Amino acid sequence: MRRSFLALGFILAACASPPVAVTSSTLVAADAATSLAVGERIMVQQSSREAGEGQDPVNNMTLRHSDGRALAFQEANHTPNDIMAQAAGGPLAQLMGLQQGNEVTTLYYAASGERSQPAGAPFICGPQGPAAIGKFEGPDGIIQIVGLREAIQFETLQDGRVEAIPYSPDHVCARLRFRRD
Repeated sequence: MRRSFLALGFILAACASPPVAVTSSTLVAADAATSLAVGERIMVQQSSREAGEGQDPVNNMTLRHSDGRALAFQEANHTPNDIMAQAAGGPLAQLMGLQQGNEVTTLYYAASGERSQPAGAPFICGPQGPAAIGKFEGPDGIIQIVGLREAIQFETLQDGRVEAIPYSPDHVCARLRFRRD
């Protein structure tokens, strides 16, 4: 009898859990530099899970190399600084070299503890992997991914405005260009 209640409890919990939308796609290197850095193809798996009332959804992205190595990231959509970093023409767009001023980028932070391989396995930004990545899909279908060694930092000025602290080009550890397969 207890097992029946326990099984019923698990079934009801599964029904009450918010659905997770998952999409997968293959990205093909769009230039020789990207091909040399990560190979010809990587898989991208994106999932989204609705959050509680008044909270932002949790958006995850996993980049998977053809040899099985994987890097997991979570979209930076929770703090005002994260939103400011991704604004059209904002700090992330500038780091990515986007010049129009209206490009909206997406910032992802490395999901600590979610890498599927031991240390040394990342295939972007050396053995430590990136602390964050920026992603932009242009109207021409080119997907740009930029690896960052550290997060974009902000400071509050004396007049109360918040601005991004200048980011050193040395902290950009990967500039990759892909097309969807």
